[in-house]
Amino acid sequence: MSVADYGPSSQTLTFLDPEDDLGSLGIGADTQGDGYDFHYTLPSQSQHLEESLRSKLVIHEVDEPPLGVPGELHFDDEEEEVERGGAGFQPVPGTSCSYCGIHDPATLVNCNICKRWFCNSRGNTSGSHIVNHLVRAKHKEVTLHKDGPLGETVLECYSCGTRNVFVLGFIPAKADSVVVLLCRQPCAAQNSLKDMNWEQESWRPLITDRQLLSWLVKVPGDAEQLRARQITAPQINKLEDLWKENVDAGFQDLEKPGVDEDPAQVLLRYQDGYQY
Repeated sequence: MSVADYGPSSQTLTFLDPEDDLGSLGIGADTQGDGYDFHYTLPSQSQHLEESLRSKLVIHEVDEPPLGVPGELHFDDEEEEVERGGAGFQPVPGTSCSYCGIHDPATLVNCNICKRWFCNSRGNTSGSHIVNHLVRAKHKEVTLHKDGPLGETVLECYSCGTRNVFVLGFIPAKADSVVVLLCRQPCAAQNSLKDMNWEQESWRPLITDRQLLSWLVKVPGDAEQLRARQITAPQINKLEDLWKENVDAGFQDLEKPGVDEDPAQVLLRYQDGYQY
């Protein structure tokens, strides 16, 4: 089939030249109204990141601002926390060691004289905290914690009833898996113990190497000691001196002005009575 088969057309086709003036043909170049204008600019990578951060940011409003100041944030200083004790140390109310704050009942011993609790941990000292207190305060009687392995037990001699823990020891029985607490003199040296089926030559003191025996009072673990207050021997001495003046004094009282100051040394000669 050829073009000639269609014959001449009565309609004339008109072609628009881009260079011609469109207005002369009555055709407007604006094919859509102003209400259909859209911006197709793609957002940049920084805009995507900013919108993502805004969507993840959550702001919590506090009904009662701390310290009674509206809009003020309260922060705990980590350095102050370390100064009060070890890393993560938190004061424990109730029954706890008066030196380091350890509160495990199996590790605590009560002083019968001052009614304070101390643990069987050495900490930064050469002896356990309970032994340090007994030596410096010149106290001798102790009681175990009621929630400990042996319950609330007053350490005393089975024979004479003396409670001086520094002279107390234990003797195991030959047949039974039990022990008896006896003082060194005179009870542990009596010949009548042989008739009672006790091993007299196996007497051992309750305090060994400035620490109570571990089967009697548990020694705190390393992790628990790291969380406790890191008290030093000089601080223990000053705390014991404070208790002589004020029985209610605490570790925080050591930070008061004048407590750390050492007294003036005694001179061999003084200029006058005022200096003396």
